[in-house]
Amino acid sequence: MILTIAGSLVLILTFLRFTVALVNMLSRPYLPHVTKDRSRIPSLSVLIPVRNEEKNIGTLLGSLAMLPYEKAEIIVYDDGSTDSTAEVVNACARIDRRIRYISGDELPEGWTGKNHACHRLAAEAANEYLLFLDADVTVGEDLLKRAVSFAARHRLALLSMVPRQKMRSGGEKAVVPFMFRILLSLLPLFLVRRCRWTSFSAANGQMMLFHGETYRQYRFHEMVRDRLAEDIEIMRLVKRYRFRGDILIGRKEIECRMYRSYSEGVNGFSRNIFSMFGNSMAFFLLYLVSGLAGWIILLFLPLQFLAAYLLMVVLLNVMIASTSRQRISENLVWLLPGIAAFYHIAFLALKRRRNRTFEWKGRKIR
Repeated sequence: MILTIAGSLVLILTFLRFTVALVNMLSRPYLPHVTKDRSRIPSLSVLIPVRNEEKNIGTLLGSLAMLPYEKAEIIVYDDGSTDSTAEVVNACARIDRRIRYISGDELPEGWTGKNHACHRLAAEAANEYLLFLDADVTVGEDLLKRAVSFAARHRLALLSMVPRQKMRSGGEKAVVPFMFRILLSLLPLFLVRRCRWTSFSAANGQMMLFHGETYRQYRFHEMVRDRLAEDIEIMRLVKRYRFRGDILIGRKEIECRMYRSYSEGVNGFSRNIFSMFGNSMAFFLLYLVSGLAGWIILLFLPLQFLAAYLLMVVLLNVMIASTSRQRISENLVWLLPGIAAFYHIAFLALKRRRNRTFEWKGRKIR
């Protein structure tokens, strides 16, 4: 009897995730193309925090150089790089005069490196919209005009996008998709813009476009100066102050190779996994236990329980792969290794939460 109840609960929770994934797929949460509009396009500051990004920053700046924009500036803030990042940026600046390089200050007490870099970048920016990009993304297909036009049309204080992920190694294919499995099966994305509740908040720090006047009034990165997962926290603040925010899924207009190995991905995701669950330990543990229970409890129940569960899991991941523009066959092949990777990430996150230490790009964060 207890096993039957537990199995039924697992099926109900899986069906809820299935329903959310279906809603997200049908809502097509993508950046629309710009229709012909003769109205003036607002000015834009593209702001890029970097730390030891010599392998990535040239590619990003090169992709930005290919995007026309009537009034734009590109500012790169170097947060203590020890590689050739500065040389790469300055070489690009000789070709694209919109680029300006800033050598960073010493990191103040109580700040994370990225939040301080973004805060300093915003202080240097002069334009109507502020676009923060991570150095490991690449852009195309008129992203700048499309994003600013969308944000202006919907009067957004913040528009964030999750880049399409480029995965080459097996480790990446096991680790990286779990981000989409959580985002696209736990949160109906259309509610981020349409619902005022802060619980319906999501953002991705790889691409965050702010209305400049609103940002300067609240200085959002300063408000979350000590947070590791600043993106979701900022979206909650935006909604708390009764502004509008939105999150979209990227296609070819913004792409990223986030991590290059299994260990790098596990280490990176373990620093912000709790924020994906609203910093709720109860919600996190429920997801953790119910997911594992689905593969264990149902083995001791009639076959139809397991068949229904497996069918929903497969269709759920097919929809997530379709929405996030992943290869469906590849997503399914790496599903079981991906589940194992998720529990590895969860274990590291719980361990680091207990020790209250984390190291990222050569800095120890407490």
